Amino acid sequence: MKQTRKTPSPYQKFAALSESQKEEVYRELDDPNIAMKSRPMSPRMKKLWDKAKRKGGRPRVGLGAKRVLISVERGLLEDADAFARQRRLTRSELFSRGVKAVLAKAG
Repeated sequence: MKQTRKTPSPYQKFAALSESQKEEVYRELDDPNIAMKSRPMSPRMKKLWDKAKRKGGRPRVGLGAKRVLISVERGLLEDADAFARQRRLTRSELFSRGVKAVLAKAG
């Protein structure tokens, strides 16, 4: 069961504003000197910011991912991309499955 919010989200609050109030918010945020009004982060905010940065990115699978540069003939790559799209796979997933299949067959 989905829980309902007791308080409106920031988006809901903004959406409820009149057009003139929205325009005022826009003008306030469009100020080129807005950065001059900011303050350094508090220790609590810094801790939250660091935590958010660590949590970002792709989830780790196995030992993690490593980027590699490989050369693939253009026609083969187009065929591989079309095949992956039809099966709703990413190019990386397709290549990983292919390598696993070759390794399984060889071993």
